[in-house]
Formats: sequence, structure tokens, C-alpha cells
Amino acid sequence: MTKGEDLAMKKRFSEEQVAFTLQRQAVTGIPENTHLIKRKIIKFINQICKNLLPQSYYSRIKLIYYTLQSNNYDLSKDLEHNENLFKKFNFDIEKIKQKLNSLNFSYHDDWLSWHYHLFIGLKDYFEDKKINILEIGTASGTFTNFISKVYDDHQITTISLDENEIPLTEFGGDEERKRKFLELRNKNLNRKNINFVKSNSIHIKKYFYGKKFDLIWVDGDHLNPQVTIDIVNSLDLLNNDGIICTDDVIMDIEREKNTYISNEGFLTLKHFGDNKILKNEYLIKRISKSNSITKKHVSISTFENNSKFIVN
Repeated sequence: MTKGEDLAMKKRFSEEQVAFTLQRQAVTGIPENTHLIKRKIIKFINQICKNLLPQSYYSRIKLIYYTLQSNNYDLSKDLEHNENLFKKFNFDIEKIKQKLNSLNFSYHDDWLSWHYHLFIGLKDYFEDKKINILEIGTASGTFTNFISKVYDDHQITTISLDENEIPLTEFGGDEERKRKFLELRNKNLNRKNINFVKSNSIHIKKYFYGKKFDLIWVDGDHLNPQVTIDIVNSLDLLNNDGIICTDDVIMDIEREKNTYISNEGFLTLKHFGDNKILKNEYLIKRISKSNSITKKHVSISTFENNSKFIVN
């Protein structure tokens, strides 16, 4: 690498870091330096307590800290962020509230993920077009059932593992829990506009060869390599004016992953954004006090050249 190429690469990296910093600050409302200093101090104190205190004392102090942090958390900023984003999308918030109520959901329920609100709002974007919707990761089928009612004259395809491929360890080794889960899933998917495909999503491009979707919901494995595979495959299956949404996006690049969540999906979306392939926006998943501990997001992504989905 020449000296000029090295300088160009360092400049690009610096620009990407600045862009990311501004993006996260816009979502969190916290200046980057303040965020990092606070995070390092808390991490340092936590490590000292963990090393010096008995486990029982450490657990109590940690619980007290999380309780105080949650009680002092300002939910109004999170609500303002989400509603401002909906206004940018030209969503009718009152219409979203009414539709949620008609389906026995509450707009302000702190445990209801805002992808429910989002999918109601997105219906107006597609206007009278008959669209194909793909869900990657059926789970219990609760959200599948919901969107089949919101988009009752549209086709929904949902893909998930066959019951024989779901390990019993997912249910703590309890066969009765697994039986009830499958019973609930079958009940939720028993609607005329739902097509349930039993397959590992790693084979999704082969299964849907030649088919395109207008709206794709990615809610499978949130860890690499699968989350990146699902996002990349979705891009190949998406119509030019389509929309991809992904669940449980962790935007904190310092967050340590566990067996369920990571920032790997976000880093994949960010990479596509940096390279002018996708335009990404991030909705806060829940308006809940738990955001003081872990803040999850729902991404809304379109191709960079999508001229229909215009954010004001």
C-alpha cells in the first residue's frame, strides 16, 4: 500500500466513525464523549465490585443500581424519537393507534414492540398494491398472525425450522413446553393468507428462486453468521422499491454479545449503508424503562436508489 492509499483509507475510516457517532447520538440523545466516559466508569466500578464482594452482595448492589437507573430513565425522549421518525415517513399516528386498538393492542403498551406500529404505518406506503410479505423467523407465529390481519388481502410467507429441527434445549428440555409452543404456532398460522415454509433460512434463495418480495421482516438468529446471511439473502429477494426491517438491532458497538443478541446485524446494515447500497433508519423497539439497561432497535431499510420511500 502506498502512502497516499494509506492516508485515503485512514480518512475514510475517520469519516465513517464520525458518521456513526452522529447517528448514534441522534438516536440516544447522548454526546459521544459523555457516553464513553460514563460507560468506562461504570464498567470499572462494576469490575471492582465483582472482584471484591461476595456474589450475593454483588448481585444485590447490581439489582439496586439497575432499579435506580430504570426509575430515573426518561421515556419521553424515546417516544419522541419514534414519533418523529413516523412523521418523517408520513405515517398517520392516529390511524396506527386506532388499528392497534381494533386488534386488542395498546399504542402505549411498554412491552409491545414498535414493529407492530411500524407495519401498520407501512401499509399506506404500498397503497393499493397487492404485495408479497416474507417473514424470516416465525417463532410462535404471533406477529405472523398480526400482519395477516393488517394485510388481510395480501400474501404472507413465513419461514422457520421444522418442529423436528427445533432442539428441545430451546424449551429447557421440557417436552410439554415444546408441545404447547407448536400448538400455539399452528393456531396462529391457521389463516388463509399465510404460507408456512418449514426450512432453515440459509436455503432461502434456493427455495424462493425467481421470486421477489415487497416487505421482508428479518427476525431469525441475531448472531453471525446467520444474521448477516439472512440480511444479504433478503437483499437479493427484495423488489427495487421494497423495504427490509430487522428486529432486535443493537447499535452499541461496545455491547458484548450473548447467546441471543449482538450488534452484528447492525454492523452489517451499517456496512451496506456506508457503501451506498442501503438507506437505514432505526426505531427504538420498546418505550420501556428497560431501555436504561439494553436499548434495542428495529431497522427500516430501503435500497439507496429507492425514490418512492422518501423521508422528509
